[in-house]
Amino acid sequence: MKILLLNGSMRGDSSSSLKVANAFIQGIKEKCPDAEVTDVKLRDKKIEHCYGCLCCWKNERGKCIIHDDMDELRDLVMESDIIIQCFPLYFFGMPSKMKAFVDRMIAYVSEYRGVGGNNMTGSFLHKMRYPELMEKKLVLISSCGYEKTEGCYDSVKIQYDTICGVGNYTLVTASQGGMLAEKTLQAKVERYLVKYKEAGKEFAENGRLSDETMDKLAVPMLGHNTFEQLINLNWDDPNVGPYGRKG
Repeated sequence: MKILLLNGSMRGDSSSSLKVANAFIQGIKEKCPDAEVTDVKLRDKKIEHCYGCLCCWKNERGKCIIHDDMDELRDLVMESDIIIQCFPLYFFGMPSKMKAFVDRMIAYVSEYRGVGGNNMTGSFLHKMRYPELMEKKLVLISSCGYEKTEGCYDSVKIQYDTICGVGNYTLVTASQGGMLAEKTLQAKVERYLVKYKEAGKEFAENGRLSDETMDKLAVPMLGHNTFEQLINLNWDDPNVGPYGRKG
């Protein structure tokens, strides 16, 4: 099994979302010890914005006229069994670097020919150009700074439901992402991440996550009063920054 981890955080290894993704991957590897993980930091990659020229649909079908690090990344996608897109929630969407990656993947879907989508069947406006893409598992792993994730990922879900079809990807989220970097909470953070490792085990075994597991993942790490106190300290105390205590 080959796993491609695409880290879309501009904070690289310091990303709170990456902590969640690493726990999830640890669970997969406990079930599949031979799994190979390729870790890519998108911030270090040259990814030009899509020109919208549609040459990948007409003149060079399936091939982009822009040659940069996306040539390598598309090959890695085709070689992998599980693709994990890991990113923090930026203003209720994905960071621009991850969005540039997603936009450039349009070469891997077939051109639009006036056929409508169908919410009931999960069939949408484009077919995958390469059938083997439908055999791969796509997982989105993202943390946000809000107390709860409810409502925060609606725009992300709409986008991926439209691109992939309902039920053709897995969205794993974590609220209170800033608290995952809070140095005084590290013991609690380690205990909190265990449920994401267990989710990874379940995903490796079943290729999906149960509703019960999704409900468990939705439970925040901190209660309301504790979270409110800490997040206010983040903004009001000069000794506490928005990404954890200094030092």
